Amino acid sequence: MNKKETSEKNIFINREISWLEFNKRVLYQALDESTPLLERLGFLSIYGSNLDEFFMVRIGSLSDQMIAIPDKIDDKTGQTAQEQIIEVWKWLTNHEKEVEKAIKKVLNKLQLIGISILQVDNLEKVDELLTRDYFNKDIKPLLSAQIIDPHHPFPFLKNKQSYVMAQLEDKNNKIRYGIVHTENLPKFINYSINEKERIVITSDLITHHLSSIFKKYTVKEAITLRVTRNADIDIATEMMDEHEDFLNIMEKVLIKRKRLGIVRVQLSHSISSEFTDYIKKVLNLQKDVIVVNNYPLDLEFGFGLKRAFKEKHPNDVYPAVSPINSIDFVNQSGLDYLKSNDLLLHYPYQSSQPFIQLLYEAANNPHVVSIKITLYRLSSPSRIAAALAYAAEKGKQVIAVMELRARFDEQSNIDYSKLLEDAGCTIHYGLTDYKVHSKVCLITMREKNRIKYFTYVGTGNFNEITQEQYTDLAYVTSDTMVGEDANILFDALSVNELVEGNDTLWIAPLSFRSEVIKEIDKEIEYHQANGNGNIEIKLNSMNDVMIMKKLIEASQQGVKVFLLIRGICCLLPNVKGYTDNITVKSIVGRHLEHSRILKFGDGGRARIFIGSGDFLNRNTQRRVEAFIQIKQPDLKVRVNQILLVEKDKESIGWIMQNDGSYVNQNNEKMKHSQDILRKYFSIEESRPVEDLIERENLWQRLKKRLLG
Repeated sequence: MNKKETSEKNIFINREISWLEFNKRVLYQALDESTPLLERLGFLSIYGSNLDEFFMVRIGSLSDQMIAIPDKIDDKTGQTAQEQIIEVWKWLTNHEKEVEKAIKKVLNKLQLIGISILQVDNLEKVDELLTRDYFNKDIKPLLSAQIIDPHHPFPFLKNKQSYVMAQLEDKNNKIRYGIVHTENLPKFINYSINEKERIVITSDLITHHLSSIFKKYTVKEAITLRVTRNADIDIATEMMDEHEDFLNIMEKVLIKRKRLGIVRVQLSHSISSEFTDYIKKVLNLQKDVIVVNNYPLDLEFGFGLKRAFKEKHPNDVYPAVSPINSIDFVNQSGLDYLKSNDLLLHYPYQSSQPFIQLLYEAANNPHVVSIKITLYRLSSPSRIAAALAYAAEKGKQVIAVMELRARFDEQSNIDYSKLLEDAGCTIHYGLTDYKVHSKVCLITMREKNRIKYFTYVGTGNFNEITQEQYTDLAYVTSDTMVGEDANILFDALSVNELVEGNDTLWIAPLSFRSEVIKEIDKEIEYHQANGNGNIEIKLNSMNDVMIMKKLIEASQQGVKVFLLIRGICCLLPNVKGYTDNITVKSIVGRHLEHSRILKFGDGGRARIFIGSGDFLNRNTQRRVEAFIQIKQPDLKVRVNQILLVEKDKESIGWIMQNDGSYVNQNNEKMKHSQDILRKYFSIEESRPVEDLIERENLWQRLKKRLLG
């Protein structure tokens, strides 16, 4: 699609702008009065860490592209990398005042619960005395300060670390520059006066006392500075020696990544052009990547405040909730249950304990031969890794396909690879050219001369921490054909090959996208013959042009398409003549919406699939993903129930407009779908019935009860 065609149709939005709109929704969750106050600080931290990663990965990648292949254009908008970067900076500049206002509003709200964030230039006398004493006793002895001169060159600035810089004047009126490292210091200090909490940002306190650090100089200007570095390193270029162990390669990559170029410089406030030019020179900035943020540069301190005060203010955090154990697995053998039933788990409302129980049961079962699993991100510590190590020690063959390239979890995966290998597990590092992102586990049993399989296919990682924070689905079945196809997948991964496709699993990159398109075509054909065509898709993100074009075709043919997409959505809804029948809704809340559900059709004829991949180019073309069809009727009902609740007009969400912006669908009478689903899974009498249409009727009756 060329630039002219794209602009005429106006049906796609730039991926980066769509992501920025998503992060804006995260920020607005911090402004939601129904969110407990200390949790709102957490959303500020998430907003900040998201933006850090966006610059490290997306802007880093575009910056590299701008140098290596400057003429390459985006397949949706026709923009070059340079044009996309310019548009990103323009968007951020236009929204900076809005972001600043939102952050300051949340921080000022802390005064309602007796917490004040002090400005060091406007301290009362008692605060000045207390903070000076703390600085001299607890901060100053830990500081590393230096004057920049030929004998003390400008230091390397670490990624996401804050530094205090000063423009100084010596006794001969000569300008000098000094820098103070703040790493390994607390992000803030807090103390109480008359049961009121006082907070001072550590970098602000250092700035306030610079004259006592650089005693022989006059401090002319001072700022806090923070850099963000490119983290998008091309691993393929590091793999020139095909005989070198991949684990060793990844360890070298992690060292190299720490020293990549700067893609953003944050300043705490505006400074003189002379000072700015000096920073550009010493940091060797080839383009203007400096931004002034009139709020704390490292918003991670929001999580720190939450941790510091949650015990004193229990009403200002989310109430504790415990995931319920699946009734299906209570006080019985999981393997025996699965021989005649499938299992569906919905995290975080249901516990991950049944799966961990299943691993230990398999380890202790004399008929179990092997456990094979794909691992992308493990928690620390990991009960799942412990169960795999236990199984290996019990003599089972345990094969773990460990993806060492899971971004920002590389070191953790390297460490777990070594630990699991020491325990007796066989470790494979996936495929050379493709990340293994699928969430599959296969338990193989030989019983009475018959091979039996127990296969787990999930939407989220084998990670107990995220299973309590993210919404995800896991499907476990003893279906023989599924097990055989999963075994084919593991055999292929073991010999560095892709799977062409099989009867029960859609496997990216060779069959996932084509199978999705086939299902959309089926629904178009059904609608043309019978009407009432229906497609419902829940994902994290979408930018695959081939799939989006097919969804446009479905809309043009009259098929109703409902997209529940939390993050990036490059397809604009309600564009006349193209996407009139497409609705896009984004849900942001206490839990990160992470499950991937594909539903084609409706009622008894619905075909429902779950799996690990989004409709992003990386998932459809550059990763190994796995999807499975949910066939057991009562479990189809349960997945359909999730979609019913989340689609409902009376549940909170953001509705995408045809210009790429979002409107908040929220009022005092509405409830969050996550709260509704938590209640649903805790109400025993509302366990699903087999008929999908009857379940939809039941939902209408339950809604009054659940919305209360």
